[in-house]
Amino acid sequence: MESGEITIVPDNYRTIYLNWMNNIYDWCISRQLWWGHRIPAWTCSNGACKEVIVARQAPTKCTKCGGGELEQVTDVLDTWFSSGLLPFTTLGWPEKTRDQAVFYPTTLLITAYEILFFWVARMIMFGWHFMQGHEQDAAIKKANGWADKKDDSVPFRHVYIHALVRDAHGEKMSKVKGNVINPLDIIERFGTDATRFTLAAMAAPGTDIAFSESRTDGYRAFANKIWNAARFMFMNVDRVEPGLRPGGGQQHPPRTNRGIAGFQVSTLEDRWVLSRFNRVAADVNDALATYRFHESANRIYDFFWGEFCDWYLELIKPRLMFDEGADKSAAQAACANLVNLFDAALRLLHPVMPFITEEIWQAMYEGKPPLKSIALAGYPQADERQFDLEAETEMAILQDLIVSVRNLRAELKVEPKVKVPVEVFAHEPAIRTMIEQNRGAVERLAHAEKITFVESSLANRAAARGTARFDVHVIYERKIDMAAECERLRKDLEKIEKELGNNQRQLGNEQFLAKAPEKVVEGLRRRGQELIVLQEKTRSKLKELGCQ
Repeated sequence: MESGEITIVPDNYRTIYLNWMNNIYDWCISRQLWWGHRIPAWTCSNGACKEVIVARQAPTKCTKCGGGELEQVTDVLDTWFSSGLLPFTTLGWPEKTRDQAVFYPTTLLITAYEILFFWVARMIMFGWHFMQGHEQDAAIKKANGWADKKDDSVPFRHVYIHALVRDAHGEKMSKVKGNVINPLDIIERFGTDATRFTLAAMAAPGTDIAFSESRTDGYRAFANKIWNAARFMFMNVDRVEPGLRPGGGQQHPPRTNRGIAGFQVSTLEDRWVLSRFNRVAADVNDALATYRFHESANRIYDFFWGEFCDWYLELIKPRLMFDEGADKSAAQAACANLVNLFDAALRLLHPVMPFITEEIWQAMYEGKPPLKSIALAGYPQADERQFDLEAETEMAILQDLIVSVRNLRAELKVEPKVKVPVEVFAHEPAIRTMIEQNRGAVERLAHAEKITFVESSLANRAAARGTARFDVHVIYERKIDMAAECERLRKDLEKIEKELGNNQRQLGNEQFLAKAPEKVVEGLRRRGQELIVLQEKTRSKLKELGCQ
C-alpha cells in the first residue's frame, strides 16, 4: 500500500487502513458456525493424552501416544479468513494456471468501509504471502495500464470504498429504529432507473448517502423527460423521413465512440450542442475514471435535461416544420442530427439508467440493432476536433439574453400570452451581429414581439438588465414598484460586490497564482473585469432611480 501497488479511493481510507496494519493484534480465527472451512486440528481421544494435532493432511494416528482414535474439532475458520483466500483460490491455486496469468491481480475491488480491515486487509495479506513471485501476463498488464507496477502478488490494484445508504436524516438503518428503507418498495413506486440514478447522483466519495424520496421522485421526472424527448424525436422523424431511423434501411454513418459521426453543423445551435456533448463526454469519462460517480451522473443530467431537452429541442423546432410540397432538406438534416445525438446521449446515460435507455435504443433501430444490447455499444469519448468554444460563448450570450427577458417578464407580471417589445444594447458589434442572426430564436423563446437595437446603454432604465456583454430592456406599460426595484438592485449589487471581493482575493494570492492552471487564472481575470462593469452599471442605475 505504501509503495503504491494498491490505491484506495477515497484517499482518507488509506490512512485508516495503514493505521490498522501498523497496530495489528492477534486474531482469533476460530468460529462456532454451521458452515465454513473446518479447522485442520484433531484431538486424540485417549483420555490420558488429549494431544492436539494440526496438519495439512488428516493424520491417522496421534503423534504423541500413537493412538488411532482422532477427532477433528468442529469449529470452522473465521469467515474473513476463508473469504480472504477468494482472489486466488478461484483461479486454480495452488496450481499455476492461465486464469491466474490473465485475471490476477484484478483491477478493482468495490466494498464498504466497515470491512476494509476485516476483508480487504486479509485478501492483501494472503495474496502477498501465497502469490509471492506471481507474474501477470505482460500484455494484459500493459493493456490494463499497470506496466509500471512491480509486485503482481497483490490481489487488486484499486479499492473503491462506496458509501453506505442511510435514511433521510443520515441515521443508519435499523429494524429497532424502524427506519429501514425497502429498496423493492422504492423501485415499485419510482422505478428502477430513478432509484439507480438517485444512488449514483448522491455517491460523493467519502460521504454516506442520506436517501431522499423527493430526490428519487425528481429523477422519475427526469426519466419521463427522456421518454417525452424520445417521443418528440420519433414523431418528427416518422413525419419528415421514416427511413432516417437507424434501422430504417437508409445508409447511416457508422456509430463511433469518439464524438458524433455524421453530425452536420449548419446553425449556431448545432455547433453549440455538438461541442457541449463532447465536453460533457470528456467530463463524464474523467469522473468515472476517478470514481466520482455523483459528478458523472449530475453532468449527464444537466446535459440531457437542460442543454438537450430545454434548449436544443426548442431551438430546432422551426427547422422541423415545412409546408406540403416544399423543400424539406433542412428538416431532414435536423432529424438526422437529432437521431445521431440522441443515440450518443443514450449510450452516455446507459450505465446509470440501463432500462429506459435500452428500450429507446431498441426502438430507434426498430428491433434490428447492430448489437444485441446498447450495453455492448461503444461508450462515448470526446473528440476535441468537435469542440467549439466560440459557439459555446455565443450560445451562452443568447441564453443569458433569453433568460433575462423571461425574468423581466416575470417581475413585470406580463401575461404568458402577451408578447412584449425588447430593446437591446450590444457592447460589441460582433455581439449585435450574432443576436441579429439568431433574432428569431430569441423572439420565440423569450416571447418577445420585436427586438430593437439601440446605440446607448439601457442600464439606467427600469425593467432593464445589464450584463458585461449587453443591456436589455422590456417595454411594457406597467407602473414599476420603485421600492421593490431599488431593493432588487441593492441585492444585485451586494451579490456582485461579494463575488468581486472573492475574485480579487484569489487574484491577490501569490500561492494560488503559482499553482493554479493558466486557463483558471485567465478565467478569473476575465470574470473580474465583467464584475467591475456590472458593479458600475448597478450603481449607476441605483443613482438614476434615486435609490438611497
